[in-house]
Amino acid sequence: MPSPADRSWQVLVLFGASGTGKSTAGNQLAGSRGVTWMQVDDLRLALQYSNMTLPQGAGALHFFESTPEFWTHPIDSLVRAFVDVASIMAPAVRVVIDSHLATGAPMVIEGDGVLPSLADDPVLRPWIESGALRFCCLAAGTQAELAESMVARGRGDHLEDHSRVWRQSAANLAFGDWLVDQSRRHGIPIVAARPFASLTDRILQAITLPE
Repeated sequence: MPSPADRSWQVLVLFGASGTGKSTAGNQLAGSRGVTWMQVDDLRLALQYSNMTLPQGAGALHFFESTPEFWTHPIDSLVRAFVDVASIMAPAVRVVIDSHLATGAPMVIEGDGVLPSLADDPVLRPWIESGALRFCCLAAGTQAELAESMVARGRGDHLEDHSRVWRQSAANLAFGDWLVDQSRRHGIPIVAARPFASLTDRILQAITLPE
């Protein structure tokens, strides 16, 4: 059972590759605390489709919807594209996190568009040091598990194209490995995504601060 210390956080940021159970875990954790649950994808979609003026060089935000057959690109270039999207999203994610902390409005925010270096952002660092803000990275197991999750969620019109699903899951796994590596560099707890049944409990254990 979660200890009382688990309830001391105000904002929890979950991230990891697509298919690692972030949305399910985020929804469950927010529900158990009775707090807001937000997906970074909502921010991304708002920026992409609201016709807002973005900073110069933000074109990478549109890479995946504007690049035909993007899954055929080299895996390392797709990982770079994932990282670029997270980099563009970082200021917006930081503002949302800081706003909820400053106003005392607890929330869980999750997505694959989270940059691990946010844990060292000078605006957010004091909140982390106080224990009010926690980050947690969900680590994928295998490419097959990510492909299985992609199909199980039923998102997209390409799920019958097994070669595309397999290729995309390879890119997701490589990006997940990058997130795990960066999380280690920034001192962020890392939790294995599987088994899903115990994921929320293991997240709470990982983010609990030592007494």
